[in-house]
Amino acid sequence: KNLDIKSRQIIILRYFKDKTQIEVAKQLGISQVQVSRIEKKVLKLMKEKLTV
Repeated sequence: KNLDIKSRQIIILRYFKDKTQIEVAKQLGISQVQVSRIEKKVLKLMKEKLTV
């Protein structure tokens, strides 16, 4: 809900469409490293929200 569009796209592609980080990176026109960083940030945020 509070995610920006790119973060939301990454999570959808990774976890609902079963894409690899490399596939996501190519589709969104960013590097695999950026996908990894954004994914890690989002997962941390989600974990914090769920444990509150």
